[in-house]
Amino acid sequence: MAWHDTWEKTGRWMNIWMSQFRIAGLKNRRPSTCDPYGIVLIKIDAIGDFLIWLDSAPQYRKLYPGQRITLVCNTACAEIAGRTGFFDEVVPVQSRRLESDNKYKKEIWDSFRDKNFRTLLQTAYSRTIDMDLLAMNIPAEEKIAFEADESRLNLSRCMALESIRKKLDKVYDRLIPSGGENLMELERNAVFIRGLGQDFQAGYPSLPQMQVQQGVIPPKPYAVIFPGGSSGKKMWPIERFAKVGEYIVSEKGIDVCLCGGANEAYLYSQFVDAMEQSRDKGRVHDLFGKTTLPELAEVIRNASLFVGNDTSGIHFAAAVNTKGICIFGEFAYGRFLPYRCERDCRDHKPIIVCSAKMHCAGCVYGTIKADCKEHLFRTGRYQCIDGVSVEQVLREI
Repeated sequence: MAWHDTWEKTGRWMNIWMSQFRIAGLKNRRPSTCDPYGIVLIKIDAIGDFLIWLDSAPQYRKLYPGQRITLVCNTACAEIAGRTGFFDEVVPVQSRRLESDNKYKKEIWDSFRDKNFRTLLQTAYSRTIDMDLLAMNIPAEEKIAFEADESRLNLSRCMALESIRKKLDKVYDRLIPSGGENLMELERNAVFIRGLGQDFQAGYPSLPQMQVQQGVIPPKPYAVIFPGGSSGKKMWPIERFAKVGEYIVSEKGIDVCLCGGANEAYLYSQFVDAMEQSRDKGRVHDLFGKTTLPELAEVIRNASLFVGNDTSGIHFAAAVNTKGICIFGEFAYGRFLPYRCERDCRDHKPIIVCSAKMHCAGCVYGTIKADCKEHLFRTGRYQCIDGVSVEQVLREI
């Protein structure tokens, strides 16, 4: 089991719990001037969530014509956000540090003290305690958010006392109904836009093409494989990815580029070592940690195929219109994948989900079975991840 993940999360959970005792004394900041200006959007969750949200992001210009739009986002997403042209100002926030470092938390709050916005929009459905505290400390005449996600997927809120949850809900002047549990995130983002008064139908996100330095894009043709993930629990065994890579090289005749963060670079040697044909190993290229996010987006855009875990890479593939295959655990099946669109997206290249099709799919909204808990403890992976076979993925390729 990925014990480092467990210890890191335990520390964050303890901070979430202890921070509740400081909330009672905080006040909801309002503008200090009689003429506040512009809107501020809060979107500080992960890269994949941000990419999905880009489908609805351009609608804020239509909702608030002539208003200056400020986006507060995760530092990891800031460069991409700035290059979209959707926002007038991008304010980066280190979301993990915001959860765990109280000094940093106060620095961020205080950085907004002298700013005065007309409207604040908390765009996340799974809004955490720290997202709400940030909204509390940004002066705005009107504050609007979703009714909060109360599932185990939103652990921050689940751990909060009922009195704290109610106080945080009162930060907002209006809570938009979320549409219930059974919505894909694209659909939910569209619900928020419609709740603000704009007629909008959800579809695939679209990331504008970005200029990158010459030589960043590998020679075509090639496929991208993303074998890492935000947690070991969601990562398909590297030996199975190696079999997929070997098939792509030998049967499809194209190279493979392994992509991900620098902290996942160890997967390259594991991948190559697991390949059976030594002649194919020279056609596997190590790009772990060697691209910025805009460069990664363009590497995926120019690929013939993307194969990976449930992580940001598959949402990049969707946003740049590259055929994608995702090995997907079913604990939150239907929320982030498979993609569901409200408008006609038949011309978009497919994003295919390979799942174990277990009857207990969606357990994040219910109870995890005892045998699944035992499997997770023994292997460090969800049972529904291990239930996806190599043959299943090869059939989709």
